[in-house]
Amino acid sequence: MRTVSYIAVFIGGLVVCYLLLSLGVVDAVDGLPGPQEEPSLSLPTYLSFLSVMLTAVTAVLAAVAIGIGVVAFYTIPGLKTEATNVAQKAAEKTAREVSEEALAEVKIRKMIVDLNFKVIKDLEQEKEWGNDPMDETR
Repeated sequence: MRTVSYIAVFIGGLVVCYLLLSLGVVDAVDGLPGPQEEPSLSLPTYLSFLSVMLTAVTAVLAAVAIGIGVVAFYTIPGLKTEATNVAQKAAEKTAREVSEEALAEVKIRKMIVDLNFKVIKDLEQEKEWGNDPMDETR
């Protein structure tokens, strides 16, 4: 970001220098190339000053926008990679939690108790009713 700010300041300075030369504020009398005739005012009017400042601000903002675009271009692949890694870790964690929950000791004990209760109930019912005369397997 420091490089981007340096570039923005440099471009803004170039724009201000160009506008000052083109408005005639700085000319050949001052030692810089400019219009050959002497300007009517040695200082720009308020409107000229305002236009120079707004143009400089616009140029600086454009340079900053270009810098942000360049930085974003180089960081998007990194963001994609990081998002992929985070999604994979979340999926692994979720799968691990689901498997641990499915095989939790409490659930298995409850299933065993329920099955044992059902078997005991079936045996009691069979004793109570007696043997089935139609059942030939016994």
